[in-house]
Amino acid sequence: MSFCNYCGVELDIDMTSCPLCGLSAGEKTSVPCASKSKQVNFESEIQNGGKNLTNAQKRKLFWEISGIILLSGSIATMIINLILNKTITWSLYNIVVSIALFANISCFIFCLNKAFFLVLGNLFSNALLIILLDLISSNTGWGIKLGIPILVSLYALLIMVLWIVKISKHHGFNILAVIFLAIGIFLICTEFFISFYFKNAIQLRWSIIAGSCLIPISTLLLFVHYRLKVEIKLRRFFDI
Repeated sequence: MSFCNYCGVELDIDMTSCPLCGLSAGEKTSVPCASKSKQVNFESEIQNGGKNLTNAQKRKLFWEISGIILLSGSIATMIINLILNKTITWSLYNIVVSIALFANISCFIFCLNKAFFLVLGNLFSNALLIILLDLISSNTGWGIKLGIPILVSLYALLIMVLWIVKISKHHGFNILAVIFLAIGIFLICTEFFISFYFKNAIQLRWSIIAGSCLIPISTLLLFVHYRLKVEIKLRRFFDI
């Protein structure tokens, strides 16, 4: 068994020449070396192609690939749903979630350096997701009466935390204290909206207990931060 010295094709015993390039069996040529070097250079160019992209180009490429994957998945599930049920039913959930996910990805890609617009865009996309899920499921109104208030309170607290981080001169344990306080307030808001939706009354029980447990932790973190008057880098403290 022999091989062509030019293209590397395997030759049978009775073959006198290569069926691909026509080179005689056993004939030597200097072209393979050049061809091989070109092939290696071409492969290295492919491997190093991603390294030459800027961060903006990488984000845009991720955005395009994500859109193609989500669109393909939505179309595939819709076709399967039509084949099995002769109508579009459960595939609507996948379509709605894919649209909201693509909207969130778009916000992160195009508003990465604009925190306010990033949070605002995510708020609107997630609010639309909750409303659409309510409409295609039972349409009982829980999306607007329960989901939206909880979502708005979450993003309002998130904006507050980002604003405090922005105006703070030192980023240490004081940021963790603010985050814990925001979590406690969010727990209270969550139980407030849940009790008002299901019972038409305001009954705060477990959220008060959970929020009260976070107050001593926040107080201790603030004491450590401002009493020591030393900026402690969180990344260095947690060895990140």
